[in-house]
Amino acid sequence: MNNKIVLLLIFIILGLLIFFNIQVVTDFAGKYIYPLDDTYIHLSMAKNFAEFQTWGITQYEFSSTTSSPLFTFLLAILIKVFGNWEYLPLVVNSVAGFALILVFNRYLKQFSKATYSVILFSVVLLMPLHLMIMTGMEHVFHTLAMILVLRGFQKYLEDKTPRHFSNLALLSIIAVGFRYESLFFVFFICVYLFFIKKDYVISIALGLFAVTPVVVYGLISIDNASFFLPNSLILKGNTNDGIVGFFTRVAGNAYRGISVLILIIILSIQILRNPKNQNLKISQTLQLTKNAIPLVVFCGFIVHLLFANFGWLIRYEAYLVVIVLFAITPFINEVFNKNATNKILKFGTVFLLLVTLYMRFGTMLEKQKVASKNIFDQQIQLAGFLHQYYRNSKVIANDIGAITYFNNIHLLDTYGLGSIGVAKLRKSDHGKFTDNKALQQYVYDTAKNQNFDVALVFEEWVKMPDYFSKVGTLTIPDNYMAGGKTVSFYSVQKENTQRLRNQLIQFSKQTPKDVIIKIVD
Repeated sequence: MNNKIVLLLIFIILGLLIFFNIQVVTDFAGKYIYPLDDTYIHLSMAKNFAEFQTWGITQYEFSSTTSSPLFTFLLAILIKVFGNWEYLPLVVNSVAGFALILVFNRYLKQFSKATYSVILFSVVLLMPLHLMIMTGMEHVFHTLAMILVLRGFQKYLEDKTPRHFSNLALLSIIAVGFRYESLFFVFFICVYLFFIKKDYVISIALGLFAVTPVVVYGLISIDNASFFLPNSLILKGNTNDGIVGFFTRVAGNAYRGISVLILIIILSIQILRNPKNQNLKISQTLQLTKNAIPLVVFCGFIVHLLFANFGWLIRYEAYLVVIVLFAITPFINEVFNKNATNKILKFGTVFLLLVTLYMRFGTMLEKQKVASKNIFDQQIQLAGFLHQYYRNSKVIANDIGAITYFNNIHLLDTYGLGSIGVAKLRKSDHGKFTDNKALQQYVYDTAKNQNFDVALVFEEWVKMPDYFSKVGTLTIPDNYMAGGKTVSFYSVQKENTQRLRNQLIQFSKQTPKDVIIKIVD
């Protein structure tokens, strides 16, 4: 099949997948709802920065809530130019997704038609690209930036000109700005340049350029009494949890990232295959030269496995799938060559790709709808409740995206993403929900001293003070994506308890039929 026809078919399939999923969600919600509350965190911060020049989850204070500063900043620019529209992430992600396909299209032209088709379809279906677009998160931009970094590295190895180095350095800065995990791969690019190519100055310079976004953002955060790293990395990172805890989380990562591990098998075969050369020294040199990209990708993947996250709508590892596909493209081309004699290797490769397709594309067809339904039933309903009764009030919560984006509330975030005081008390919890007495006291004192109005929280995340009055609960069915299936409503001021009870009774008449609101006597 002609490459142009394949490219057109890819665009049509991607467009149909996006349209179909928008329609599925619109059928039950009346509009498209993102499958993650985190998308609304980006939107909330971008709105506040564009409209109030406050880098925070609310307009009232700085908070290092985003794990992708560059993506949030991009959204802020777009809101400033085009206005506050909740579907800006969907539009810009679509543009980035089509750009990713075009970058691969240009790269794959040097390979056979079979390789072109296999890799291009794999990028769209194994990522899967439509799902990453529709999350409204930074992952498509991050993936695009990482592919451009690896292409820049390839071009620099082919021709060590200042232009190619400057391109590589700029792309590394952009990739790290979108997600800090990019540093894993840039680090091994620097290692390769330092130890294999003996480009000592270039290697160090590239590393210094790459860490620039981390240092600049970190200094701004410290200047605003926050952590050097974003709150999410401090609270969710896989470090400082003891040896047993560390390896437990690594094992969990491996389980959640098994679809990527399957592709890593192909990458490992590519790296370990010896070139047909009898001279051992020459053979080793050829291996290092031929496998520069695969080695960088493999080592970067291992560090991600050890210190970063997998899962949550298979989004954290989505970029890994694509860069592994990029790295194994020469191997795929060799395997699918008409003259290739190793049929076991060919069928084995096809089998592994099909297994990955099932695990990532097949299983997510239904999960995406469920995730958006969960967000609609819980976060969007909570945002609607606050908008109706407490849109400018002081609110205690622990899932904070939609409720801050659609309202102008003052927030106390008991998880810590949006409240640095809480984050400092929880930084040693390592993402777990422990019986943190200091945190409970902090919530008690802050709510009392600052006259908070209402709390909408998952009770299992942190115990509420005894002087709060529990009024009711909101429970959703078939929870897959929300932090918990039941949110509890508390009146912080006892004199307002009956008012909150009446509000919940009235609001329960407006919620979807399968959302259950119960009043506590």
